[in-house]
Amino acid sequence: MVSQNKEGAYLDRRSYLKGVGGATALGMTGLSGYTRQDDTLTVGLSTHFTSGAWVTAVVEATRFYAEDQGFDYNLFTTGGESQKQISDIRQMVNQDFDGIVLIPFNSQAIASVVEEATNAGVPVFTVDIDAATGADKMHFSWDDEAAARRAGEMLVENLRQQKSDQDQYQVLEVRAPPGRDIARLRHEPFVNLIEQTDDVTVADTVVGDWVRSTSKQRTQEWINANQPPDAIYSANFLMSLGALSALQEMDLAAPRGQDDHIVMTQLDGSQNTHEMIMEGFIDGAVDQPNYFYGPLALAYLERYVNEGESALPSEGSTVTSTKEPVTETGNQTTTATNATTTASNGGGETISIEPAQHRGVELWQAPIWSPATVGRALNHRQFVTSHVEITEENADAPYLWGNIWGPDASVE
Repeated sequence: MVSQNKEGAYLDRRSYLKGVGGATALGMTGLSGYTRQDDTLTVGLSTHFTSGAWVTAVVEATRFYAEDQGFDYNLFTTGGESQKQISDIRQMVNQDFDGIVLIPFNSQAIASVVEEATNAGVPVFTVDIDAATGADKMHFSWDDEAAARRAGEMLVENLRQQKSDQDQYQVLEVRAPPGRDIARLRHEPFVNLIEQTDDVTVADTVVGDWVRSTSKQRTQEWINANQPPDAIYSANFLMSLGALSALQEMDLAAPRGQDDHIVMTQLDGSQNTHEMIMEGFIDGAVDQPNYFYGPLALAYLERYVNEGESALPSEGSTVTSTKEPVTETGNQTTTATNATTTASNGGGETISIEPAQHRGVELWQAPIWSPATVGRALNHRQFVTSHVEITEENADAPYLWGNIWGPDASVE
């Protein structure tokens, strides 16, 4: 693959990147003057796992977008091994890939090989899980802290609306095991918000281990030793479904509107979650636009290859979709157009993923990621998407990932 500089001389793209960016690989700015000459980009997605509907949505949507764009797309799975992921990234570098989209198994362990790739002229963009290095060109995810706060607000709002005859409320929190940042970010903002209220108290916290079975067991044990809470907050959809299973087995599950209804909010949606929201057993969820993460990363990777660092959005900017927004039950949705990736003043402040038919739906029709903010952490850009609020009014919406990828979905 060759590139052309401003004087018209051709040079290898990776050599160019290495030459101008080697000394500034962790903070390169203003790079331009080379253009992709081949018909396609060769890109790879390296992912920590490929099991579960949520991960399947991320991985499949990345493949769908790459194929739609005509990219030479390659999937590398680690099986939960950092060394395998490191070897795969080195293989992509040695095979002259144009860029890499990465879901790290371990943020720290992967850092040095991301730096190797950058120094070799192969840009790396991460999604969902960050890499602990400034060599990461940009990370795409949502804001766990903001989502946890919003789920807490939804819980408080529902308690006050549905149980207005009470002046005090007790909440059981089902959290993830301490030790990882994501567990802390989905716990502390919720607890801090509750502490700021005068009428809601976290009665206790149980650890659900991210899974349905443990959450069910711990919820049952706690209620047996105490009394049913007024509400339950869960840090992911599996733990929420586990807590609901406990209530059902204990004959404590009542739908919204009944006096003995236990208010439930959570982070992340799913098909089962949406069904329980429609039936009134779960009151709300705050969800991620996960099937946009990979396509957004690939769209910016292509910009970077063609235009350089200046094509990436500037830190402190707000990035929006080029599609016209419409209002639907308080969520950010849009009308569909045939918009494609566009630049805004050279800074990338607008971008869109073109809708296409996949899995029986017009995928990416509603850019629920927009608006996004661009910040900085771990010495690189952070592309922070909006979240989606799920209530009974929109739980059946076609733009929710859980209504596209069911519980049995898996990466082919």
